[in-house]
Amino acid sequence: MTISEHASEIGRDTTFGTYRGVGLPWVDFDEFHQTELPRRLAEGTNAKVAWDVLGKQPISIGLPDGRFYSYRCSGGRVLVEVGVAEDARTILEIVDHESWIDYLYEYRTRFGLLYSNAVRFIRGDFDTWDDWEPAIRCMYSGRPIYDPASIEFNDREGKPLDLSQKFRVDDDPEEMSHFLRLTGFLVVKDAYAPSFVAEIGREIDRVIATAVEGDLYSWWASDAKGDRFPYRLTYLSDKSQVIAGLYDHPRTRELVALSKADVVPVPDRIEGILAVVKKEGLEDDASGFANLAYHSDCGFGACHVTCPCVLVGLQVDAAGASSSQLHMMAGSWGKAYHNVPSDITPERYPLVPIVAEPGDATVHFGCGLHAGPPPTGRNRRRTLYIQHYGEGARDLIGPYQGYNQIMPGYGVGDIPNIEEMRDKVEV
Repeated sequence: MTISEHASEIGRDTTFGTYRGVGLPWVDFDEFHQTELPRRLAEGTNAKVAWDVLGKQPISIGLPDGRFYSYRCSGGRVLVEVGVAEDARTILEIVDHESWIDYLYEYRTRFGLLYSNAVRFIRGDFDTWDDWEPAIRCMYSGRPIYDPASIEFNDREGKPLDLSQKFRVDDDPEEMSHFLRLTGFLVVKDAYAPSFVAEIGREIDRVIATAVEGDLYSWWASDAKGDRFPYRLTYLSDKSQVIAGLYDHPRTRELVALSKADVVPVPDRIEGILAVVKKEGLEDDASGFANLAYHSDCGFGACHVTCPCVLVGLQVDAAGASSSQLHMMAGSWGKAYHNVPSDITPERYPLVPIVAEPGDATVHFGCGLHAGPPPTGRNRRRTLYIQHYGEGARDLIGPYQGYNQIMPGYGVGDIPNIEEMRDKVEV
């Protein structure tokens, strides 16, 4: 099966990947808040979350039938209160009970609820929700909260790591694996031969030249002049035998093995092998998702099923000050995180801009926070990402499906970025 044969049937179902689809039990909203959540907090969850919400105003979460509960941190403990807290900074109304259960089970994150139009802000907004989001994730699904201050970025001998360190293919694989699993990313110099990289570049350019806006093989945006261009190419295994062969390339296999994660190729799921393209001359003037703030690749939901996900990035062009580059937040993978853009600064977080040359490879865990900010130079950048996901992803996600399909405009035109999506939410 290919996308072109079934374009009208796939990639546009916003109810895709819900808790019901995997047979999880229904949960009563009141019973959870009156019995189950207080039990979890009393049995150890409080110690995991209270530190992160200390001094924060309460948040209230409810359903359209008027049932609301509030979470408050008082006396060093998180308390669950019936009703809407008068001093709540954020009041969320989830559109229905089913959507709240998906949020509970982590089949929809706050980003997933936003993009599937499943939440309404009665008070506050998407950014104020962030005050409590990591704590809610921990209270609901047990995901630990990211605290960079608690991570010691040391090598295997206990010496401080240089987070901008680059490795070579013949370096000690145990040292490389340690760096990758601790930080969530890795840069390997000269991983692929120049002639092979040039061939991959020609293949990407060929696909760009034949890309058609409106199908599921490409995402499009507008530049400052209003010209349309593809900035993301998907399911490239369908378009190129050379690119499809990367899953079996010895170097790719070596790099994936450094993750020590049980992952499998996904050529026909979650956009398969994809390319991120920043065209020449593009600066901070592109619409939609052409530029990305800090995010995780599993940010809409089901990270606990699909991850760990391991992406090998083959650098076709240089990534750095003269073009654009990937930015990583060290140690964030697998964690619940805060994600207000204005708060993500080098003073608060270990942010690492990746500098790479053609033929270099990056390896990163997709559930770690990373960003593709606007270019700082006018050179183009093409990076091919060879995606691998956990075995469970193939059971949850069917051919040519992925959580990105809950995004308005997916497969048919512009996809709104976070700021544009927030503007669409009724207040």
